Amino acid sequence: MYPPPRRSWAPLLLFWLTLAAAAALILLVFLSALLDNGQARPQGWARWLAVFARDGALRRTALASAACLTVTAYVFFRPPAGRRSSRNPRRPPPANIAGA
Repeated sequence: MYPPPRRSWAPLLLFWLTLAAAAALILLVFLSALLDNGQARPQGWARWLAVFARDGALRRTALASAACLTVTAYVFFRPPAGRRSSRNPRRPPPANIAGA
């Protein structure tokens, strides 16, 4: 019999990295409103904060992207729910049922 397959760490790493990227987008949107100082021509990192704080379309797009990244993490990189017993993985169907 073949040995059981080894679990790879890549899907779990991608799952958490995708969730971290979504959380970073959400934090950027909410913290930018708090940290924007209202200058007319911000320089450096204050530019990024000003764009996220002042542009409604960008905020909505960033929040929608964060939601999509979360869905992507759970659909494609979801860790397995649990291990099934290898002794009896599936029960046979009952014998008293008519079917094809």
